[in-house]
Amino acid sequence: MQAILSRRQSDDSTRVAKTPEEIVRIFDLHERWLKKQAGGMRADLTFQVLSGANLVGIVLRGAKLTGCDLSYCRLGGADLRNCDLFSADLHGADLTEADLGHADLRGANLRDSKLSGACLEDADLRMGSLMGPANGGTVSFHGSDKGVTDLGSAVADNANLKGARLDGTNLTTVDLSGADLTGAKLGRANLQGANMRNAQLCGADLSNAVLIKVDLSGADMKHAMVQGANLEGSDFTGTAIDGVDFARASLAGARITLSITSLAEDIQQIISDHVTWADSHGAKGKRADLVKRNFVRINFAGVDLSGASLSECKFGSAVFRKAQLSMANLSSADLNNAELVEASMTGVNLSKADLTDADLSGADLTEANIGGATMTGAKTDGAKLP
Repeated sequence: MQAILSRRQSDDSTRVAKTPEEIVRIFDLHERWLKKQAGGMRADLTFQVLSGANLVGIVLRGAKLTGCDLSYCRLGGADLRNCDLFSADLHGADLTEADLGHADLRGANLRDSKLSGACLEDADLRMGSLMGPANGGTVSFHGSDKGVTDLGSAVADNANLKGARLDGTNLTTVDLSGADLTGAKLGRANLQGANMRNAQLCGADLSNAVLIKVDLSGADMKHAMVQGANLEGSDFTGTAIDGVDFARASLAGARITLSITSLAEDIQQIISDHVTWADSHGAKGKRADLVKRNFVRINFAGVDLSGASLSECKFGSAVFRKAQLSMANLSSADLNNAELVEASMTGVNLSKADLTDADLSGADLTEANIGGATMTGAKTDGAKLP
């Protein structure tokens, strides 16, 4: 279990609310501090309430904003690089195109915020809780609920989150379409219902993350880590998934097909040797013997597997569009929901195979053996049946 970093604010550091004039003075001194001018001082707005303030374009780089209430503030284009925003309240804030690079946002509340085009490169959005002074024996907490950084329902399309640390973060129903999450750490993050269409996730760590019903269509996930991730019901249409190992991820109900390159290298070699064998009519290569193998969701579209031994293999939701399967042995194979559209399957052995809900539209099954095969719900429009 991930430890939650906690900070405690002592009673003698309780902050008295600043007047608007005092806050403007703090901003002026911070500007001088950034310019290394005499009399300058780093802004410290710990626990201050600035809710709803118009701070568009403000330069607060490196400021201390621990536990600060910035809810519903207008911070479009603001420079908040390297800011200490530990457990800050940014609920509903407009941070469009703001720069939060390297900012400490642990335990911050960013629910419903606007982060379109914002930069959060290398920002820290892991868990963290801020305990305020005790009041009547009760310790007060600031920022997000239970210390979990909260971006629920935030709009962060086209945001830059390269290398951001989002371990355990709440990202439910967030809009990350077109966002750049290259190399981001998202272990155990909750992304249920998120929009990640066309997002960049190359090398991102999604281990044990929840990505139920996430739109990942058109995303680039090459070499992402998904060990233990729940990807059930998600849409991977047009998603680049080269180098992604889905073996220990949950893909139930997901719209996805996996490239042959996602298979173990020895299996890839067997298939390659078989294609050579088929192309050379047996003069070169070697006939594939892949009995009882797991090929669920693998895309074999256009691949020549004629004569291959594939009995008892699992091909659930696999794609064989226009593939060559003539004389192949698929006896007792599991082909439920497989796509066999326009596949050449003359003389194929499908005895006792499970073709439940398979799509055989336009396939050629002339002289095929389908004795004992289950074809409940199978589509055979335009198919040539034995």
